[in-house]
Amino acid sequence: MKTYYTGLDVMRGIGIFFVLILHTAFYFYADIYDVDLDNPSLIITLIGFLLMFAGLFAMISGMVHTIQHTRRLETNDQIGVSHLLRSGLILLLIAYLYFLVTGPGIIHFDQRMMDESLFVSLINQGRFQPISLDRLLYVDSLVMLSLNMMLLALVFKILGKRLLKPKTAHLILLFAILFMGLSYIRIPLYGTYLSALDDKQYLTVIMLNMFVNKNNPIFPFFAFALFGSWLALMLRHETRQSMVKKGVTVALVFITLGITGYILAPETMLERMIDPTWYFIMVIQIGLFILLILLALRIDSSTKKQSFVIRFFKRFGVAGLTPFFFESVVSALLFLLINSVIRFAPSIPEAILFGLVLATAWGIFLIFWERHGYRYGIEWLRATCLSRRGHSSKKAILSGDEL
Repeated sequence: MKTYYTGLDVMRGIGIFFVLILHTAFYFYADIYDVDLDNPSLIITLIGFLLMFAGLFAMISGMVHTIQHTRRLETNDQIGVSHLLRSGLILLLIAYLYFLVTGPGIIHFDQRMMDESLFVSLINQGRFQPISLDRLLYVDSLVMLSLNMMLLALVFKILGKRLLKPKTAHLILLFAILFMGLSYIRIPLYGTYLSALDDKQYLTVIMLNMFVNKNNPIFPFFAFALFGSWLALMLRHETRQSMVKKGVTVALVFITLGITGYILAPETMLERMIDPTWYFIMVIQIGLFILLILLALRIDSSTKKQSFVIRFFKRFGVAGLTPFFFESVVSALLFLLINSVIRFAPSIPEAILFGLVLATAWGIFLIFWERHGYRYGIEWLRATCLSRRGHSSKKAILSGDEL
């Protein structure tokens, strides 16, 4: 079975590229605190929607790790589940280092202030801002991916070699659908969580945090990983035509259900509420991301010689965690440098352009870094740690052995 799909890295790379742009646009927009959340402009609504695309990374991750694990099962490699657990734990450490030390701010519109990471606050304020409880408890996209990996390891342990059987794909799909339905419970539980936080009931806070807290908790983001796992098993057992037919059918069902629910729910997306509007956006995204992944898989079968654009985005998919880790610090330093020469208070178009320039600069940097196997980057260090206990497919990809 094929174990590396260029299209998945390209799709992940496109996602990271736009995250870099939108982080900059969102956090450096001069009038960010004055955004009318009741009547947002079209561009603000679009940015708000695109910043909710963490589920795409979850689905790709679930797919990739299922492909790798089934390969290990076929070769009787005994490190499969333990390898995935270690990988998740290392990513969890990276996630907390990122969000506490170099990550983007948390905007508090009501207080008109930005809760910043240590290095970003040092650049913007000239001092280390104390780490807030909000920041410590925040479930960002990297925390979410690490939790999903560990939960997938648990599922794989329970299934054992049954994961190699064709019918298991149906079981995973059923589990994914049920988990997505169960995730509606996040709406009332989030209220319980906030009440516990206000009342300093920290045991309840700790028990609920990873499941319901903002921004990408287990409910519903583990469902995205399970749908990715289902796609991986279909890729293994189905013909491409059959996989596309089943994938499109499931995707259209979720998009239809999501749009129907969204229309009937109140419009509160930009208020960052955990309510039915939020939930049905997640339902729509499951369908949308399935379609995007099916489209991305065509790159492998239809592209004999990869174009510059494909290779540009693929590098972000292979080694984009390092730019992601440092982008807030780099953008803050550049913003400070520009403002030391001229006053730079960007409008939305200017902020997007600023983000586009920075993301493109990261892409150019990756072109040159690729020649050195992305050595000493975040991905390289993580893959090196994992390779000490067995084969690391990520390290092979970084060195170009499977490209």
